[in-house]
Parts: sequence; C-alpha cells; structure tokens
Amino acid sequence: MVKPARVKTRPIPAWVKLDNAAKIYPSTASNSWMAIYRLSVTLDEEISRPMLRLALQATLKRIPLFSYRLKRGLFWFFMESQSGKVPKIQEDVVNPCVPINLRQNDHFMFRIRVHGGRIALELFHAMADGTGAMTFLLTLAAEYLRLRYGRRILPAPFILDCRDDPQPQDWEDSFPKYARMSARGRSEEPAYPLRGTREGKDFLHVTTGIIPTAQLALAAKRHDTTINTLLAAIILRALLNISAKDRSPRRAKRPIKLSMPVNLRKYYPSKTLRNFSSYINAPIYPQYGTYTLDDIITLVKHYAGYELTEQMLNARFSGNVRAEQSKLLRAAPLFLKSAVLKLVYLLQGERYFTTVLSNLGLIKLPEQMAQHVTRIDVIIGGGKHNPISCGCVSVNGKTFLTFTRTIIEPTLEQLVFTALVKEGVHVTIESNRRTES
Repeated sequence: MVKPARVKTRPIPAWVKLDNAAKIYPSTASNSWMAIYRLSVTLDEEISRPMLRLALQATLKRIPLFSYRLKRGLFWFFMESQSGKVPKIQEDVVNPCVPINLRQNDHFMFRIRVHGGRIALELFHAMADGTGAMTFLLTLAAEYLRLRYGRRILPAPFILDCRDDPQPQDWEDSFPKYARMSARGRSEEPAYPLRGTREGKDFLHVTTGIIPTAQLALAAKRHDTTINTLLAAIILRALLNISAKDRSPRRAKRPIKLSMPVNLRKYYPSKTLRNFSSYINAPIYPQYGTYTLDDIITLVKHYAGYELTEQMLNARFSGNVRAEQSKLLRAAPLFLKSAVLKLVYLLQGERYFTTVLSNLGLIKLPEQMAQHVTRIDVIIGGGKHNPISCGCVSVNGKTFLTFTRTIIEPTLEQLVFTALVKEGVHVTIESNRRTES
C-alpha cells in the first residue's frame, strides 16, 4: 500500500519585521502609556483555568504569531519567535488596559485575564488590529468550549481550527503588498481637542451601554442610514454641544473630527492576522452653522462615501509605505527613527481627531458557540493625548457601546446615551464604578 505523500508546511519564521502600521507604536510607548486595547468574550459559566490554559496552548500552536516578542534592532524594531512558550493566565482587574511590562510578562505583547465567565485579551497594537485580535480571542474561546463539551466549533469568521497548521498568510504584511505608487499627503487640519479634569494615574473610566440591536437598527432605518453612521452622527452632535460651551474661541473654531478605523480586508483578499486597517476622520465645522442629527448623518454618509473607496484608502496607506521605504529613513539608526516617529505622532497622530469610534460590527457565531456566549466587549485604551475613545460590537441581539476616558467628566457618554433613549432605544448602563439602568 502506497502511503500518501506528507504535505510540507512552511516553517514558522524565526523573526518578522513589524508591519507598516505597527512601526510607530514601540517608538511612542513608555512606562506610562502604550497603545493598548482590549477584547473580551463572556460565557454562560465560570471559566476553568486549567482547561483555558490547554486551549491557549492549542491556540498559540495554530496562531504562533501571538507568541512573538518585540526586539530592538539597529535600524527597526522587529518581532522574534518564542514558540512553545505560553503566558500565565491572570485574574481580571477593575482598571483595564494599563501598559504591559513586556519583561515581566515573559515578553508577550498580550495578556489573558479571567473573571467568572469572562475571558479578556489585552493587546499591544504593534501585534495586531481588531480583526487579528478578535480572531485570536474567539479561536481561543471556541477551543475552550471544545475541550469543555467535547464538541468542535466549526470554523467561521474570526474562528480558526486549532488542528490546522499555521499559514504564511497569518503573518503577512499586507500594506506593501497592495500599496501603489500614487499616494496622498498625510497632513490634515488639527481637530477640536476635548478637555477635562485628568483622572489619577493609570485609572481608566469604562462605561458600557448595552443596547438591543433590533431597536438600534430600527432607529437607523428611520433616519435612512446604517447603525454605524447613526452612532457616528450622535457622537458628533454630542461633541458639537460640548464645543459650543468651550470658553476658548480658538479651540471652538476647530473642526470636530470623529476617527473611524477601516478594515482593509474588505477591499483586498488579505487574511493577515497583523495590522491591516486604515481610518477616516469625519469632520464637522461648528462655525458653518447649526446642524440637526439628519444634517450630520448626511455629512457623514457623503464623507464616508468619498473616503471609503478603494482608491482613496489605497492612496492613504500607500503614502505611509512610501515614507517607510525612503532611503534616508531606512539608513537612519533606530534611535533617530524613534525620535522622528515620536514627533510625527505628536504632530499628526491624535491631533487630527477629537475622539474615535471603533466598531467591529456584527459578530456572527456558530450556533454551538452562540448558545454559550452572553456578550463581547471592545475597550479602547486611553489615548496618549485624547481623553475619550469609544468601542462597539454587536453579538446575539445586543450591541455593546463602550466609552473609555482618562478625565473625570462623563459628559460625552451622558449626551450620547441620552440621545439614544430619545431615539426610542433602551440603554442599560454599566461602568467600572457603578451599575445603573
């Protein structure tokens, strides 16, 4: 009997370059701030830590990219494999998204935290974007449920089969692959900056509105728009109300801009688990007059319709790729590159938007998994300069809209949730300080 030929798999790279979007994050990180975000999935029963550790081992075997460590080279930071290592599972905390001490965390750029039925993934943005992180988290949860109940969860969007070998596409840097020669300039008009009373060191206020997705969809339909555009318009109108009370005429005249990340995998056949996202900064100009909610919806629709074309998005990220490939920049030692990147982030990073709405959209889970999942949450860590961010995700008939802030005043989320209630949408509010409805 002739044995079938063994399929050769490509070896896991010993090291990989940081992707184009990731290069700025190590240079801007410090002991007091890192670009950290958090995704969590909550199951209908308490998590068994020994079983979760087994699931984590299997998930890292399928997605070894997440076990890579950050290393400093002569010219660039890069990631080095530490295959076979598994991070410790930690108890969850009230105050999420504090900087990761990579040395104390066995050099992993993520941590897994557990409380009750909740599995939380906190991740340094240099590793992956929301799509890559959600794939890792839901693959981990699916493998845990397989071990717990002996039933394999079928592969689906965001869920990989841990029996499969790692794929080269997992660690592809898709930016240079799809970039073209033509590029857009990266400069923009500075945005209106939110101000407030800074909270104590390392404390991040987290406020989540739990919303019936059907009610939210009905409200969006009444305005002839999508859920994401409705939420964006409500946030922009709330920011207009805040800026109208600003005592600084110079600040109040700046455009209010809402930054919305864009998953580039919707435009290109990329299956990378690293960063492959861009963004648009939707503006409203207060000095041009007054705006109704429908006015803002129209503006956001048309702005997004123009900016969210493949050509415009490509021209934006192609500019970043061309800058990275500059002979002068490539020849500069890392300490000079880091100084330049810090300056670029200061001048062009958070100054170009007022706040961010990162919506991962509707997560459709296989039935065998959906029956055990009670919620999924997205938490954006505190900005280096901007004090408020917003994350959103929908699953199993509920939408979870989460505001994070590093200032004491809860004005923005109060205005947004009040506006949603006026639209006929019921909102249950939770926070890391209180629970109310």
